[in-house]
Amino acid sequence: MEVELKLLLAPEDNDKLLHHPLLDTPARVQQLTARYFDTPDLHLLRHGAGLRVRKENGEWVQTMKAGGSVQSGLHSRNEWEGQVDRAWPRLGKLRKLIGDDEHWLSVLGAPDLKDRLEPLFVVDVQRHQWEVESAGNRIEVALDIGHIERKSRKLLVNELELELKEGDPAGLYAFALQLLDDIPLRISNINKAQRGYLLVRETGHAPFRAQALTLDTDASLAEALPTVLGNCLEHIQRNEVAVVEGHDPETLHQMRVGVRRLRSALKLFARVAPCPPALQEDIDWLGTQLGAARDWDVLLSSTLSRIAAAQLELQALALETARAKRHEAAQALLSPRYTRLMLTLGSWMLQTAPLLNGSASRFSRQSMQHLHKALIKRANRMDDDTPASAHRTRIAAKRARYALEFFHALYRDKGAHTYLKTLAAVQEELGQHNDVVVAERLLQELAQQHPQSAGAIQFARGYLLAYQAARPADLDDIRDRLHALRLPQARH
Repeated sequence: MEVELKLLLAPEDNDKLLHHPLLDTPARVQQLTARYFDTPDLHLLRHGAGLRVRKENGEWVQTMKAGGSVQSGLHSRNEWEGQVDRAWPRLGKLRKLIGDDEHWLSVLGAPDLKDRLEPLFVVDVQRHQWEVESAGNRIEVALDIGHIERKSRKLLVNELELELKEGDPAGLYAFALQLLDDIPLRISNINKAQRGYLLVRETGHAPFRAQALTLDTDASLAEALPTVLGNCLEHIQRNEVAVVEGHDPETLHQMRVGVRRLRSALKLFARVAPCPPALQEDIDWLGTQLGAARDWDVLLSSTLSRIAAAQLELQALALETARAKRHEAAQALLSPRYTRLMLTLGSWMLQTAPLLNGSASRFSRQSMQHLHKALIKRANRMDDDTPASAHRTRIAAKRARYALEFFHALYRDKGAHTYLKTLAAVQEELGQHNDVVVAERLLQELAQQHPQSAGAIQFARGYLLAYQAARPADLDDIRDRLHALRLPQARH
């Protein structure tokens, strides 16, 4: 299993890295040209594999990387590598390297795979390579400078790879944090092969939604924590590039949801693994940055759309502010503070999980009972005259929903589905009410910034308040549905 941390840096900072005191021996420099192969229907990509043939020191080397995971920039993948006699894959030799792994043998056993393989793109880089010892860990450091090319289209490559040769994976984060003190770095959650496939498919960055978690019924708490937190981090980081480079409001929404899930997960585990205060402060900062941008997106695309007579002037002002807030969110993601947050969180997660004892199933049952009681308590206190009481119930429903989603695999499907469906509906109903509350605050800010548009803004505020008054959430009905809910039964 290959374990490496991938980081991006600006070309103008390469010299800082090449002369950094942590890299105190001369680099070994070599030119690496690799061709990546797949079928026209992308058979290998669809199965989570990448196959390349690369020339190294005059020899052809074929490599297949497959499966594994990415958590906070830490790539863990199966890797099979060996020499071949040509610039084309030798599937027979690859099968021998794979051995008795039936899954990957079946992937290579697809009909006519050998005849359907074709080169899709080329990765051409100059590699500067070092081997370093850091806190008892042996790390291979590689700076790759070059490009990925397909049919005359090119993507520049300027990335740093830290591969663990021996030691503790947390050591990769510690080493990266030392470099970050002197060099602006960003975590990369996609590898060169994935970037090449973006050229092949000619697709933009689609929104990435939360993926279902898999936990064995006998999973330990030490296994559950990195699984849950890693799932939240994937949700956040797989939307990162799209938020920085794109304009789709849904990618920002998904990243914000990822942060909310992460915060809920940390609260869930706080009793057994309290998050360090400095780390929690940075996570709250990230949530604030994304939340500010998302609130303006909702105002523009959803809330104001309810006002049939909303003037173009008001729409233009909201659009201008929404774009500015998205730019601020993107700059936050490009900042050293964000990189430090992700590296520190990844390191803390790896070091904390082995210290935990107990059963994930028992922990989840106790947690769900506590969250359910808190939800009913909040629901009982809802009052039409106190908008904040409905908001608190919505938050409690969200926390219970996220917790059950994290541990869904440990519960019987039917009961869990009913519980999640009810909580999602309650969140949606109370959320529409909250959108209007947020819109009122944003419109007040807009009025202060643009007094010349006070008339249009006041009209919108009045319309939304009337809209809310005419369609109040039925708190009694919500309360009755929550009281009727029963916690799902655990699998045995």
